[in-house]
Amino acid sequence: MIRSMTGYGKGIFENDTVKFSVEMKSLNNKYSEFNLRLPRLFNSFEERLRKVLTKEIARGRVDVYVNFEAVGENSNRIKYNKNLADSYHQALAALANDRTLYPDHNTLFTLVSRFPDVIEIDREFEEEEIERLWNGLEAAVQTALQNFVDMRKREGDTLAKDMLSRLDKITELTNIVQSKAQDVIENHRIKLKKRMEEALAGVAVDEARFLNEVAHFADKSDINEEITRLRSHLAQFKDILCEEGAVGRKLDFLTQEMSREANTMGSKANFAELSKVVIELKSEVEKVREQVQNIE
Repeated sequence: MIRSMTGYGKGIFENDTVKFSVEMKSLNNKYSEFNLRLPRLFNSFEERLRKVLTKEIARGRVDVYVNFEAVGENSNRIKYNKNLADSYHQALAALANDRTLYPDHNTLFTLVSRFPDVIEIDREFEEEEIERLWNGLEAAVQTALQNFVDMRKREGDTLAKDMLSRLDKITELTNIVQSKAQDVIENHRIKLKKRMEEALAGVAVDEARFLNEVAHFADKSDINEEITRLRSHLAQFKDILCEEGAVGRKLDFLTQEMSREANTMGSKANFAELSKVVIELKSEVEKVREQVQNIE
């Protein structure tokens, strides 16, 4: 099952002493990129957290926000950074004055208290406590990650249905192209015969030369190889949609190949009716390519 590169997930872990809240959201990216926002106290957990995420996420720019609260006995270990709080307060007051705003004291207090490192732990945790904290954080991350992956799968299922519908349309158009391909040669044969007869003004047309010209044109305008390759790409595309894991790069490569075959058909389509169908085919391939950019 394919997965979208966009998703959101939230997870919470809470016991008698701590509470972790984790939120994850992602956007499209050719590679995997993790932007981790942890309280400074837990910077040592960053590498562990990246390993957990890497196991489930292969592509996309993922923002991870970790919030921590100490409760119970641990809450007594909380203090506030007076100098930093004063600096934030002064900056907010100056901003309000410049913009002619009049926030009340409660609003300023709420804003200042939410800034990074204003509220902090009074002392470092011991090693044994650190491991217990990591277990709590990991539990919250796993819950958020599961919700995140589930959403990616749901969006991926929607993308797959849309692309399968478009692949069926491309197959239908390919069948039409193949059926009209012979008309290109016949149309050229009729036009060439007429031009040669008009040019020779009553003189008999050299049939051998005429047939040679028709054969040469038929060889240049033949699109059977392109059609065969395009059908092969379509079949591979459908097979890959059923694979597990990150398949976005494979599908991106296939859509490039499909586009190349369609462009070659267009360059050989020396016939108005055929060109019209090829243009529509190219449009459908491009729509599939756009959807592929959303796949992990």
